[in-house]
Amino acid sequence: MFIEKSRLMTMILPTAEIVCLGNELLIGVTVNTNGTFMGEKLTQLGYEVRRITCIRDDLELASAFFKEAFLRKPDVIVVSGGLGPTYDDIQMEVLGAALAVPLIENNQALQQLETYYERRNLGLTKERRKMALFPEGATILSNSVGGAPGCHIEHEGMDIFSVPGVPPEMKDILLNHIIPILRAKVDNNLYELKFQLLNCIESELAPHIQTVKTYYPDLYIKSHPANKAKGGIVIHISGYGETAEKSVSKARKELQVLFKKEKPSIEIKEIKE
Repeated sequence: MFIEKSRLMTMILPTAEIVCLGNELLIGVTVNTNGTFMGEKLTQLGYEVRRITCIRDDLELASAFFKEAFLRKPDVIVVSGGLGPTYDDIQMEVLGAALAVPLIENNQALQQLETYYERRNLGLTKERRKMALFPEGATILSNSVGGAPGCHIEHEGMDIFSVPGVPPEMKDILLNHIIPILRAKVDNNLYELKFQLLNCIESELAPHIQTVKTYYPDLYIKSHPANKAKGGIVIHISGYGETAEKSVSKARKELQVLFKKEKPSIEIKEIKE
């Protein structure tokens, strides 16, 4: 057998949870693309995303959830949704209740809102002013796409980030504020690759994936059915750390040899992303 035992050191990754607020996510009105996007970015940064949770716009239910989450002590919690001007936008109330701190009108957030609405020849109504209320001690994260600012709260060693539920606004704050903050704290960037297999079925591949996974326990090795347009099976391999690139590349080579030995007619296509 040509496979050598992987020498990747077992890494303890920082952990993250993602919480998405909104009834619309639970009743089939809106697909939770925010959770998928944030999960991908945090994973690429070097975090182990342990949960993506959708919760109703219910103060008691949501605040109870956050109290439980705080007991789990993830390194990072990112919360999306519920920052707007409507009655059911309650993210700040939820976090304030869970943290047991009052909401205060934040001057920086208020100035950003005033500027945003003045540019649109709109006044700062009571509903719009509501978006300047944040838990005491929060650091404001500006929103260059929309009206509602986000925030960063440090609590008992955890970093809690708040972003709007509107996808372009979420992405703006995540990419321009949150990722830079977290990148300064971790050095576990992900290395990953994918390749596509044609003329095979997933059950033919499963034993060989299991074999290689045994030799590379710290790598993520997974088969996924490709989309209808591409067809076939996609193999996804990823890992963290200084030796990840070498180990991922070796695992790919060893898998491809085993697949070809199992079924010579298999066609292998590299995927570049």
